[in-house]
Amino acid sequence: MPKKHVYVLGINAYDHDVSACLLRDGDIAFAISKERISRKKHDTGFYQTVVDYCLAAEDISLDDVDLVVRNCYVLPVEDLELRMVSQDVPEVMDDKERIQAAKNPLYLANSPKVVTVSHHLAHAYSAFAACPFQEGVVMVVDGVGNYSSDVSENYPRADVNPLARESESYYRFQGSKIEPLKKIWLNPVRGFLSDEFYYMPGLGALYSRVSSYIFADWNKCGEVMGLAPYGRPDAVKPLLEMKDGELSVPEWEAEFDKPWLVDRELNWETSPSMQHWQDMAWRGQHDTENVLLERAIWLRQTTGAKNLCMAGGVALNCVANGRIAREAGFENVWIQPAAGDDGIAIGCAYYGHLAIQKNRRSFVMNHAYLGVNYKDDHINAATNRKVVRLQAISRRSDKICRETAQLLSEGHVFGWFQGRSEFGPRALGSRSILADPRTAEMKDKLNKRVKHRQAFRPFAPIVLAERANEIFEGDEESPFMLLAKGVRLEWRDRIPAVVHVDGTARVQTVRREHNERLHALLTEFASITGVPVLLNTSFNVKGEPIVETPDDAIKCFLTTGIDYLVLHDLLMAKKPLHKMLAPTIAAYSDIAAIVRTALTTEIRH
Repeated sequence: MPKKHVYVLGINAYDHDVSACLLRDGDIAFAISKERISRKKHDTGFYQTVVDYCLAAEDISLDDVDLVVRNCYVLPVEDLELRMVSQDVPEVMDDKERIQAAKNPLYLANSPKVVTVSHHLAHAYSAFAACPFQEGVVMVVDGVGNYSSDVSENYPRADVNPLARESESYYRFQGSKIEPLKKIWLNPVRGFLSDEFYYMPGLGALYSRVSSYIFADWNKCGEVMGLAPYGRPDAVKPLLEMKDGELSVPEWEAEFDKPWLVDRELNWETSPSMQHWQDMAWRGQHDTENVLLERAIWLRQTTGAKNLCMAGGVALNCVANGRIAREAGFENVWIQPAAGDDGIAIGCAYYGHLAIQKNRRSFVMNHAYLGVNYKDDHINAATNRKVVRLQAISRRSDKICRETAQLLSEGHVFGWFQGRSEFGPRALGSRSILADPRTAEMKDKLNKRVKHRQAFRPFAPIVLAERANEIFEGDEESPFMLLAKGVRLEWRDRIPAVVHVDGTARVQTVRREHNERLHALLTEFASITGVPVLLNTSFNVKGEPIVETPDDAIKCFLTTGIDYLVLHDLLMAKKPLHKMLAPTIAAYSDIAAIVRTALTTEIRH
């Protein structure tokens, strides 16, 4: 029997944001990040769970896959796996995953069907191969990529240190072909342990350094962006400078002596260092925006290109993206929705499809709903668990959008679970928490009662695409919530819960053809309130990944201040008994988790 489809599997392996993407005849069939399955934010380690997820969703086996393309920015995957045979690095593989790996045919694979591509090239493929343009340029900026000695691209290497790491990469593309134009390298620095990255003089590395300084976590760059408008302009000296097109990163000096790491025993929001942290955030954001804008203008002027694609973790900075879209002079800007390292899996897959298999481009990524579509049977099983039925009541509705819109307009907070999960860091109306944006108090209510996060953190609006120009400045559509736009003055008091302190909002525009049910909900809310906007935030709490399964959604619903949960056409509400049972159930769950951990540790030893 002839094979029906050609499959290419892309994998971001081992370090943070492990992920997989499966192509079916050149189109994305499924993609998933490991954190959604493991429930560990930015999860690392072996990639079997994400591969199994994609294969099971397509109902195929690994034998049906024609090509596997992988990347790890630390080392080429085959080199890293060879080292792992004799090294114990739990962050890369724990004991359980070592057992998995030993049985997996992809581990230590020696097959022409299994290849490796370098980091920035994979980022570039994730952008241009999925964009709506036939020609243009690509801008890749992140914290750190592969060593120059491991880079796949053909470029002059004579004057590049083999231990330099990728920091910025710029490309031109036409059709299915891409060529490198320029690379900015992170030269090796003196340091110890991970300080090697902390002190690297690069654009993304510097932003991560500011994140580590303020939040004691290099991967809190979104929080830095949100905190920046509270800072005082020029209260901190420049952290990045451009001189004749060359980036200069001044020394990180002793005056920066208030890292959160030192004061972590204090409450972050009441720390006496708060003003300083706000000023640092302003400076990091300001300098990053200016450098990115200058780079984008250079790229347009050098190539004459009309279309720009962006990827790499820095491309998640929606404030900088907004300035590039408005000020760099390109006619069109398209940003990969999974611009961070989870999107590497998409780039790996398309490198295989285009560069190795020599196919033509045919796919355009109009949406990011790439997870499994959980059936009603799965939802019914989750809602019928005894512990759930004790705390919540549920019923089906044939007017779910109308009922939800009415309850939202009355001030209730909803968990919204529909269709296939989003791929990437943004909740785009498939795994979302939704609320009415018309009162300023809603922001504080959500941050405190639902999300359990800092009060300064802003929330994003979702808006009917056909009415976005009435409310937000600029004509650019923003389907992936990756552009910050100014909120028009006449609307700021009408939707205060989604207007940031600087008068901007991180907008998601919604078209019927991309998300019919979300569009219908917005339409119903507009008919009730006259406002075609809802507050949208990710369906999770601080420190946890976005929910993936119905069980994840129900757990989040029952353990937070969310008022209602919608699972497809099912409307769930909490029973009065929930307030009494929830603390006991939570305590029991915590004790059970501690016991399981203790037993596992005892068994291992």
